[in-house]
Amino acid sequence: MIETAITARTQQAYQDAHAARSAAFVGFFKVLFGGKSVPLNHGVLTEPSRCA
Repeated sequence: MIETAITARTQQAYQDAHAARSAAFVGFFKVLFGGKSVPLNHGVLTEPSRCA
């Protein structure tokens, strides 16, 4: 969206709103795609495959 402002105060408000939308968008994708830190069990890494 292209926003034009007549005054500096309005321009600053547009920039602040854009920054807030951007932060919310980034936060949404971090929640959606961000993996939780899960430690790996060392026994799982050393056991032979049961499918073989």
